[in-house]
This record gives sequence, C-alpha cells and structure tokens, in this order.
Amino acid sequence: MDRRDLEQLFSGALRFNELRERIPRITDAMLSQRLKELEQAGVVERVVTVARPVEVRYTLTGIGTRLGPVLDAVKAWSVDWAAHQARELS
Repeated sequence: MDRRDLEQLFSGALRFNELRERIPRITDAMLSQRLKELEQAGVVERVVTVARPVEVRYTLTGIGTRLGPVLDAVKAWSVDWAAHQARELS
C-alpha cells in the first residue's frame, strides 16, 4: 500500500480512471491490486451504482478516514528525518 493511493481518496469518492490519472506511474494492474487489498483490509469501500451505465466508485471507510492524521504525522516525520540526514551528511 502506498500513501499516494489513500491520499487521493481523502477528497472524496473516485472512479478507477480518476484514481489512475491522479497517481503517477501506476499501472492498471497495480492500482487494481492495491484497491482490492485496501478493500479487504476495510480501509476502502467499493460502491457500485445500479444506474445505467453501472458506475463504480472507491471511497474511504470510517476507519480509512481515521488514517488521515496518521499519514500527516508520517509525512511530517519524514520531512524532519530528511532534514536531519542532510545536516548529518554536511
């Protein structure tokens, strides 16, 4: 699982193609596999509409939305760590 995959869904439900366009260098197979893994983990929900044509959207579950602060904290830590590493190498 890559944080980029989840970050896209914090803005709301997205279709497969919308996700693929927003995540650089991801293949259809890789995105499909990641979405299946996230769905099995209960982080993402696959929502199918019965309208014509059938539309499939992916959205975060309640537990998935709770990952937002965790991802923000990891991102902040990685910025601090990179700065620390840069100082160490100087």
